[in-house]
Amino acid sequence: MHKELRERLAKEYRYAATKMQGSPPPMQKLYYFSVLFGEANRVLNFEWDRDVALIHMVTQQAYNQLISLAQNPIIGSLPIEWPKVYEKLTQTTSDLATYMEKTGDKDNREELCEILGRLAEITYAVSGNGAYLYEKGLIKF
Repeated sequence: MHKELRERLAKEYRYAATKMQGSPPPMQKLYYFSVLFGEANRVLNFEWDRDVALIHMVTQQAYNQLISLAQNPIIGSLPIEWPKVYEKLTQTTSDLATYMEKTGDKDNREELCEILGRLAEITYAVSGNGAYLYEKGLIKF
């Protein structure tokens, strides 16, 4: 990916992570989290990149799952520690920003997969079966 586009992602992801850290309400955190897939989508319009497409897909799915639950009364009935979910989401967003800031021209796919795997885990944990596994202690934050 061109350096300018990577820097653009890094800048926007860092802004989102910083705003998430300073925004206690979950809906505000999700609002800033949406920058991740939105900016990835814009960058893909300039240059195709498989890793950016993966970031887009994983972050959009995480957002869709979390926003639908945040707007649903069922959220209170799931055996999930919601502050920990949003804390983990914020930390993972910051980790993705750091990844974009430091990778430069050398991609570290293993690190990217680790970060996106954590987002997938958060997304799964707030599903019905995921909440069950979290309650059993199989998924930990």
